[in-house]
Amino acid sequence: NVQAVRLVIADELHLIGGEVGPTIEVVVSRMRYLAAQLDLPVRVVGLATSLANARDLAEWIGCGPGGCFNFHPSVRPVPLEVHIQGFDISHVP
Repeated sequence: NVQAVRLVIADELHLIGGEVGPTIEVVVSRMRYLAAQLDLPVRVVGLATSLANARDLAEWIGCGPGGCFNFHPSVRPVPLEVHIQGFDISHVP
């Protein structure tokens, strides 16, 4: 019974802009909606790799101020490499 759920762990939140993003968004949003409608506490824990918009995602899942832990890439056990690839083509929708 989905109404008995009190903890939702949303892993891979960095994929929200990708192919599985809509599924993650629907599941988390639906759980928050049900919690609000039924006035039941549901804790949402979001996990992701390094994010530029961690605070935005934290606000979306209902995280209060001080509840977002966004660790600097330097604390990773494996160094993070950033690569930016530019494309010299025009984009026409």
